[in-house]
Amino acid sequence: MLNDLSQIFLTFLYKNMTVSVVIIAVLLARFLLRKMPKKYSYILWSIVGIRMIFDLPFATNISVFNLFRGFAKHTSTVEAMLAGSHRTNLQGSTNLLNKTDTTGAAAAHASRSTAVEAMTHTLTTSQTVLGILGLLWLIVVALFVAYGIYSYVKCRLLVRTAVIARDITPDSHKKKNNVSVWECDRIPSPFVLGIIRSRIYIPFRMPKQEQAYILAHEECHIRRLDPLWKLIAFLLLAVYWWNPLVWIAFFYMVRDMEMSCDEAVIEQFGNEIKQGYSNSLLSFAMERHPYSFAPVAFGEGDAGRRIKNVLNFKKPHTWVAILVFVLLVVVGVSCLTNGKDKISSETVSDTENSQMQQTAVETTEAPMSSDNSSTVQESLQSVDKWTQAFAARDVRTIQDMATDDAKNELKEENLLDDNGNFGWSSPWPWFDEESGMPAYQITQSDDTSATILYYAQVSDPHVTVWKETLQYTRKDDKIEIAHEELQMLNFIASGSEFENAYPKGIQNTPMDYQANGLGETLNEHAISANGMNPDGEYNLTDPMEAAQYLLNLLRNDDKVEITADKKDKTQVELKVHFTEDDITHHITMIRPWGEDGIWVVGEIL
Repeated sequence: MLNDLSQIFLTFLYKNMTVSVVIIAVLLARFLLRKMPKKYSYILWSIVGIRMIFDLPFATNISVFNLFRGFAKHTSTVEAMLAGSHRTNLQGSTNLLNKTDTTGAAAAHASRSTAVEAMTHTLTTSQTVLGILGLLWLIVVALFVAYGIYSYVKCRLLVRTAVIARDITPDSHKKKNNVSVWECDRIPSPFVLGIIRSRIYIPFRMPKQEQAYILAHEECHIRRLDPLWKLIAFLLLAVYWWNPLVWIAFFYMVRDMEMSCDEAVIEQFGNEIKQGYSNSLLSFAMERHPYSFAPVAFGEGDAGRRIKNVLNFKKPHTWVAILVFVLLVVVGVSCLTNGKDKISSETVSDTENSQMQQTAVETTEAPMSSDNSSTVQESLQSVDKWTQAFAARDVRTIQDMATDDAKNELKEENLLDDNGNFGWSSPWPWFDEESGMPAYQITQSDDTSATILYYAQVSDPHVTVWKETLQYTRKDDKIEIAHEELQMLNFIASGSEFENAYPKGIQNTPMDYQANGLGETLNEHAISANGMNPDGEYNLTDPMEAAQYLLNLLRNDDKVEITADKKDKTQVELKVHFTEDDITHHITMIRPWGEDGIWVVGEIL
């Protein structure tokens, strides 16, 4: 349970990042519109709500997330979470271990059994902490919902003695424009209650001169479905309660909702009611509704600012309204679309195939004709498009490029589900713009097949290697992925697996902890944790254990033998022998952060 909660909570933490960016963008746009009618600012908050619920699979060059690629790769869709489709590393890895090739059936069975046993041993410390935080988060969400229900019930009890107003207008006996109007002696100010059958409640003995524009204010709420939007906003506040920016957004949304209704009344009745309307705002604001989260109340919001807004309100010129509309469209597109990947989709030459922005590519073909070269380049571009979509969890592109057989293989690997969701929250490949490390490398590509290495990271921090093999065909001038196989090299038990994960060592890859920025974080943690890694299972001040952890070697001395050939205080040469296929590799371990620091891999010889 804690493992599932940790995954869900971590997903919401990442989602929170994108929501925070959108809220900041909307607040900036709202500041630019501060002298405009508040109906425009009110529309802006719908952008925040859409982003909090959905993650639209569109990318543009003007997306605000082009400025924040560092964490944009972490996010996943809320739809996937609500559908319960997130899989943990345990689920995906266990399934994929069954597809790992080894030499000999007995050896394969033993390797898989040992790996699965290691994976299922315990929850990591970070998962446990995240699971507890996730449980706390859900408890507070439940308390919010309970408070909302309590407020609604309390309001219902307050108005249970209300009677229908029979003298609101001479030509309407019970209803005002098909909206029921009720009078009650137990409420301090007018408000709307209900969504499907909304009712307007007003205090007894309200002066006749106030009734017309106050009822117009409440009817404006009903026409715009404000009770529904406020309920949705309250539920989103309940879900994102730990984000202070969401509280700020809720506060300003309610203020803009009320001010825009004030302005609608002024437009309807004219400027001559401004003084009387302001007096009503002041009098009702002095007796605030005690359960303001539940109803849409006339006296809600900052009365002083509302009065100032009413007195200063004037309708903008048409050309100004057009400019504001254009601004709203730009803000909406920039906040509701994802950032475009930095990789260019332009055609690259044979000599540039290894220089693509986030990939390192090697073609295995001998020199070929210009036609074949063009075909390989086109195939390479399609493979690059696939890898970008894979790392970004772009399910639409994945489904568009994959054949039915490939889709079935993705489903068998728990990567794709029947609800149209792809991947899971963590671990997952992502591009670290700060360190410049790629999310993946295309290590081989020709006109029929490709091999990709993905570098998947968790927040511990820790990086593992996934090897993906693709086979593709051409159909109707389009490259289709006909076969896909993913091998998660989380517990390397053989020399062949080691060579699959590190074909050219670790230099210029996210596996280089001295260059990827993660080594310093691990070192700082180890200093305060007696040298242990974040989950407390490996002593990183021991070069052998550090090599096991950082290179994802199976912790089984019968299968992976590690010995130290040469050793001093800051450098050790290790010999790693894989008994399964009798392959030996030599590794240099170094201490970049001093004699008391952790060991990291310097070089694979």
